[in-house]
Amino acid sequence: MKEEHEEDPIEEEDIKPTEDPEEGEEPEEKKRKKKKGKAWWFVTLAAVAAVAFVVGWFGHYYSLGEEVHTFLWGLQVSERNYYKPLDEEKLYQDLYDVLDLDPYSELFTPVKYDDYVSEGKGRNSGVGISLQDTKVGTQTIPRLALVAEGSPASVAGLRKGMYVFGFGVGEELQTGNSSALRELIGDVPDPVNIRCGYEQDGSDAQVFTVQRGSYQTAYVHYRDSETSFRIVYKKTGGFKNNAELVETNEPIAGLDGKTAYIRLDEFSGNAADEFEAILSLMHERGRENLILDLRTDGGGYMDILCDIASHLMRNAEKSHPVVAKAVFRSGREQNYNADGNDFYDYFTENSKVYILADENTASASECLIGAMVDYGTVDFSHIYLRQNASGTARSYGKGIMQSTFQNPNGAAMKLTTAEIVWPNGKSIHGVGVTPNDGAIPVAADLIWGNSDPMLEKVIEDMK
Repeated sequence: MKEEHEEDPIEEEDIKPTEDPEEGEEPEEKKRKKKKGKAWWFVTLAAVAAVAFVVGWFGHYYSLGEEVHTFLWGLQVSERNYYKPLDEEKLYQDLYDVLDLDPYSELFTPVKYDDYVSEGKGRNSGVGISLQDTKVGTQTIPRLALVAEGSPASVAGLRKGMYVFGFGVGEELQTGNSSALRELIGDVPDPVNIRCGYEQDGSDAQVFTVQRGSYQTAYVHYRDSETSFRIVYKKTGGFKNNAELVETNEPIAGLDGKTAYIRLDEFSGNAADEFEAILSLMHERGRENLILDLRTDGGGYMDILCDIASHLMRNAEKSHPVVAKAVFRSGREQNYNADGNDFYDYFTENSKVYILADENTASASECLIGAMVDYGTVDFSHIYLRQNASGTARSYGKGIMQSTFQNPNGAAMKLTTAEIVWPNGKSIHGVGVTPNDGAIPVAADLIWGNSDPMLEKVIEDMK
């Protein structure tokens, strides 16, 4: 989970001396005295500021530990005496990496922070796929682990779970692993042809043409027993007057006429607006039960979590219900509240909600599960977890929050600042949601395609 926090530069106020008029002086004499007085003030202030700076700097310097002094001395000696110029960019990147205190903390250069902010708003560039090498017989074949909604790959027709049997520029296609495909996509500006399909033998494979480009990622997808919809953006940017629901005709076989399936990929970009629009679509189509798919949803931002949770907390109070709590090092607690609770605008008293999760369901996703459990929207027995080949079934178990502090020069530090607990105080950090809570394990592949055993299991149990 991320909470945005910016450190603003301190602005110094102009200090102006009071100038009292002296009687009996000629105007020119007055001006000379005023100028002299002003100059004296500025010299004095400059001297005071310089002394304060030096005292402050030395005070700060000598408050540092001996190890830091030694390092700074060594850096200075190296800069002056190393036999060739230091590669400062590499040196400082290595230093930045030292401040990666845990897998979630990171020091950004100004350029990297701009990219990070842009991605958080759902604005991306490239093809929009992630890949995983899969063993099929004696061959290693790349498989689409994720296809970002709204990306060039998604628009071209690529889908999660497809195997990649060939790729290249032009008609002649090569084979290779995920690295080879990533390298090709990253190196050429031309459209890339990718031959892929759901069947391992390639019997249903087709060639799709994908062109790199900028796109606005959509994070919410809708399906029911009759059809499906996805959100399409006209250009990168916000949701209003820029997004539309497009019917894609991919219904779920076996789903009853009262239930909708919604997949939420991440708590980023315009996900809150998308989720509200999709819930309204669900309501308009007469669906009152929900299967919420949080598989591979690694989380996102606290404000988006609170907005989405405001629609999914059955027994929460109407005004500002607590969605999650942050516990800081000092012991101080901070509540994260939704603005309201409009659960019954979309659901009925008898509505049933089910959740799909896996080992990559993390952070804000786990917080959302917690709020839904604590406010009676779901019971643990309606949470389905992927069970891997070794028999383990759990969500990721990330119950900590990162805050971002920005330097005036544009750099930023993303830092783990608090533990996050559910509204009732439960912490899942390092543990996750597990069958010990009462959740249902389902043996399934991490990447699903045309066949989705976890979804099929929920549909079967609903009957």
